[in-house]
Amino acid sequence: MVGDLKIAFNAHGPELNRYLRRRLGDAHTASDLVQDTFVRVIERPDTRVQDLRAYLYTIARNLMLNHRKQEARRRTHCVPHEWLGEIAADTPSPEDAVDSRLQLERLQHMIGQLPLRTQQIFVLNRIDGLTHAEVACTLRISESAVQKHLAMAIQHVTRCLRTHPGMSR
Repeated sequence: MVGDLKIAFNAHGPELNRYLRRRLGDAHTASDLVQDTFVRVIERPDTRVQDLRAYLYTIARNLMLNHRKQEARRRTHCVPHEWLGEIAADTPSPEDAVDSRLQLERLQHMIGQLPLRTQQIFVLNRIDGLTHAEVACTLRISESAVQKHLAMAIQHVTRCLRTHPGMSR
């Protein structure tokens, strides 16, 4: 096998090298990929091949495509610094911050109109993210009671938003 591989390398290696060099434009990478091609053949000694030349070209082509994909993933593109100003900021604009604060105050006002237990349940579930079961366990009430209080809170908030549509903005 080693002797046959040496003959194959001498016969097809230079041809594969030219093929890869023309497509890659890089003699060093082409040489590396030719060697990798023959390493793949060595790693698969039981593979039956009818046309060794075609088999070598297939391996070389696949290695070249993988190399190009890796290069594309590593590539970074330079952009003019003026473009950086067009990238969206992670922080909200001052107007958005004020609008969000006003909406939060309105919601707090609406929730503040509810009975204390309903307020607690709403905050634990909708603000703190506790499940119905966790809220029930925390407040030592049934899950059914949690659901009823939440339904009451949501109904109240919905009613307030319908009667005062400007409150949602």
